[in-house]
Amino acid sequence: MSTPDVVTTSAPAPSLWEDFIDIIVSPASVFRRRERGSWIVPLLIVTIAVGIIAFASRGVLQSVMDGEFERAADQMRKNPQVTEDMIEKTRGFFEFSRTWGPIIFTPIVIVIVGFMTWLVAKLVDSKQDLHAALVVASYAYVPRVLQGVFNAIQGLVMKPDQLNSLLKLSLSPARFLDPDTASPVLLQILNRFDLFTIWVTVLLAIGVYVTGRVTRRQAVIAGVLFWIVGAIPAVLGALRQSAAS
Repeated sequence: MSTPDVVTTSAPAPSLWEDFIDIIVSPASVFRRRERGSWIVPLLIVTIAVGIIAFASRGVLQSVMDGEFERAADQMRKNPQVTEDMIEKTRGFFEFSRTWGPIIFTPIVIVIVGFMTWLVAKLVDSKQDLHAALVVASYAYVPRVLQGVFNAIQGLVMKPDQLNSLLKLSLSPARFLDPDTASPVLLQILNRFDLFTIWVTVLLAIGVYVTGRVTRRQAVIAGVLFWIVGAIPAVLGALRQSAAS
């Protein structure tokens, strides 16, 4: 008596689009299956998404950008060598950066974060290589896409006079302080407690846990280090601003 052949089929590999859902609900699985995959493809997708959202929300966030420029212009006017003509030229660069900055700077930031992740994770004995770190950084930036959508919604529902600073869009304690009177250093430190910033940091730590083969405790330490290192550029800029005031 013959026995029937048993046919085994393997489940199809998750698609790239499923990665962008799973990175929210099951990030470890994404890092596990894409560790050796391309980091350029998710980087490009995230960059395009961020750019489209930023361009589409330009109108509703106009008051935010106007407030940021006027604050920068006031700082420039404290220098007697700066003329109004120079400030107007700066406005042109400001508008250019507002339109094209998300497309230009998003991939640069992701690559820098990837290098930072790779280097800092070495402090907790991570075995993560640079390629895996760039994969982790590319997917970990997905919350910034959601942040762009959330900011656009805030621009639609909030009054323009309430939106005089980017910090007023932040889901951090810095949101509740006056950017014109509060300490710039304090503002930047508090802004690091933004929900989306913490989300990105947690994803980086999970990525190190999976691809760096570290313990959970080491991954937590890495996450804290990522958060601190990420704060350094903003805090240094705030210190320079305070010194110039």
